[in-house]
Amino acid sequence: MKHLRLGCLLAATLAWLPGAGPGDVLAHEVPPVRLVFADKLPPLSFVEDGLTRGILIDIASDIFIKDVGVAVEIELYPWERAQQLVRQGEADGFITISTPARREYADCGVLPVLRAPLHPLVRRDHPARRQMELAGSLAELGGFSFVSYRGNGWAKENLLEPGFDVYFAADYVAHLKGLAQGRGDLALVTTTSGAYYLRELGLAEALVMLPPVIDTFEYVLCLGKASPHRDRLADFEAALGRKRSGNDYFAVLEAYGLTPSTPY
Repeated sequence: MKHLRLGCLLAATLAWLPGAGPGDVLAHEVPPVRLVFADKLPPLSFVEDGLTRGILIDIASDIFIKDVGVAVEIELYPWERAQQLVRQGEADGFITISTPARREYADCGVLPVLRAPLHPLVRRDHPARRQMELAGSLAELGGFSFVSYRGNGWAKENLLEPGFDVYFAADYVAHLKGLAQGRGDLALVTTTSGAYYLRELGLAEALVMLPPVIDTFEYVLCLGKASPHRDRLADFEAALGRKRSGNDYFAVLEAYGLTPSTPY
């Protein structure tokens, strides 16, 4: 089931048009930008008490409405389905990691809405935990089996295609629970969603995030090549650049339990 939040404020939609007024509605009304997100990826995007919430959602909505002057429709789906909607031109875009596969059907920005370091996650009692703690790169983890989840484009590109042993669970939560129950040797999780779910699912006693940084996820806006809003990517990134060093940006991070002093 999709969950929808509308940002369709007419004043916001028309604010970017010089001299726009009530009489100009039919002539100048701009269609909202339709963004899709993963439905179970807190604190980035999730549903709580029937409302869509998340860092990526809050920042994207704020910039499109207040700075770009376009209303926003937000819909949450299983991540694989969300990506399919953009590929097929049924949604305008999403905020995610830019990969070669995604750039085939979407234009992706370069300025991250959020950065998230990627760490190995293992069972506390794993006999090779010390060996994994000393890994300095992904290649040094090549002898272990990984657990990931469907729709994870980074895992497909960096684990599956190079030949790593990887099992894809149904979704993000299932891959963490599977690891805790003995499936595979490790997962790779971020300091945002990974840390959140360790707390929320009560898995912190069974699983531990190790110090090595295997990669850093940079979540950027991608707009489909068929989207009528494709040309607004530059406007979005210009506004994002101004906001990233401001109090409003840090307030969003704090609202979801992230520490502003960390270079997100």
